[in-house]
Amino acid sequence: MPWLTKSRFMAGRQCVKRLWFEVNAPLEVRAPESLAILQGRAFDDFVRTLWPGEVIDRARGMPAAIAQTRRVIDAGGAPVLHQAAVRNGEFAIIADVLRRDRGGTELIEIKASTSVKPEHVPDAAYQVLVLRGARVPVERALIGHVNNAFTLEREGDYRGLLIEEDITATVEALLPALADQAIDLHRVMSAREMPQIAMGPQCTSPHDCPFIERCSRGSPPLQDLLHHKDPRVRAGAANSTTFFDPRQAAELRAQPFPRSYLDFETIGFAVPEVPGTRPYEQLPFQWSLHVEAAGGELQHAEFLAIESFGDFAALSKALIEAVPDEGPVFAYNAPFEGRALALLARLVPAHEAALTRLRARLVDLLPITRRAYYHPRMSGSWSIKAVIPTITAELAYDTLGEVQEGEGAQRAFLELRSGVPDAARRARLMRELLDYCRRDTEVLVTLARFLQS
Repeated sequence: MPWLTKSRFMAGRQCVKRLWFEVNAPLEVRAPESLAILQGRAFDDFVRTLWPGEVIDRARGMPAAIAQTRRVIDAGGAPVLHQAAVRNGEFAIIADVLRRDRGGTELIEIKASTSVKPEHVPDAAYQVLVLRGARVPVERALIGHVNNAFTLEREGDYRGLLIEEDITATVEALLPALADQAIDLHRVMSAREMPQIAMGPQCTSPHDCPFIERCSRGSPPLQDLLHHKDPRVRAGAANSTTFFDPRQAAELRAQPFPRSYLDFETIGFAVPEVPGTRPYEQLPFQWSLHVEAAGGELQHAEFLAIESFGDFAALSKALIEAVPDEGPVFAYNAPFEGRALALLARLVPAHEAALTRLRARLVDLLPITRRAYYHPRMSGSWSIKAVIPTITAELAYDTLGEVQEGEGAQRAFLELRSGVPDAARRARLMRELLDYCRRDTEVLVTLARFLQS
């Protein structure tokens, strides 16, 4: 009979149907690890450098890890024990950190978030339940999370990055009900019949369920477009009506040439690497720029930093040289590009004036598109990936390779920085990153031309 692990317990709290699927009908092809998971793993590794201790080896499987943990605890325990694997009957957990402090044992659940979230409490409480059932006398429960007010002043100096918050009282109050829930969830995952649960808010809270597509087959969409607040969306759903008002693009038609089209790709780290930056501050590692002349001629420039990431002076200099001295700089959801330019101006004082002037020239295509255009296939969304396939199929993002969206670009960037031993894969990821960012600015050119047609 399968064990109720911590991840299964949390899945069941979100939705018992999700839990049943994960145990009895898992996805054949799993999605790539999310950036949040990668960030969480990196923060776990960072915490181990702060609190050196014994690390339980999970390479030989869960039973071996449980046996090793029990030997360490029975021998008196290490002052700090990482990845402790513990089982109590059909319940099992892996604890991020067990720390002996002032004669007692503390559980510290490490989270790469910048605060304690509601779902963190039952997560820690389930671990306390299993640990105590396995004769590990946990006295305190804490969440260790990122301090978002931290700034890296000197390379390698991370004092103050980790915050510990004591949640013992909240955990103790939750334990009686949680013990009953754990028993119920174990019954659910062992049942022959799938629970009948209608789709609802639990599908996306506190996390997107990996089985959303499976559950939504043959079901109405989560957002009923027929009752959308925007009348154009309602008309599109009811009558397949396309809306286009060229008067709303008058601002666009009035813009002079040359016209620049700019897109950044950025990444934020739970553990900042570049002095002067904070956790999760979105740092540019790539940009693409198309410049359109009055006659329609296009020129393209691009920049991608992998080994040179953190040399923001070089990235800024290349951008300043590529953008014409005059004319609008178009972006989609321009505040994002504006924040990237403001950050670069702060980090590279030598280019602050030029970057600030460039930022002042930004023109946002998103609100113009919202006012001027709606197609039923956009399904209530004005994201660029929803808009562009209704204008031209050639530039749809699903025609790209592995990198088709921002998180995919970030995963590719992290993989390249980690050192890809396969030269062919490294070359492919580099090419796909450049293709993806170039597609972003090609799309802006096409969209602007369409809106003023």
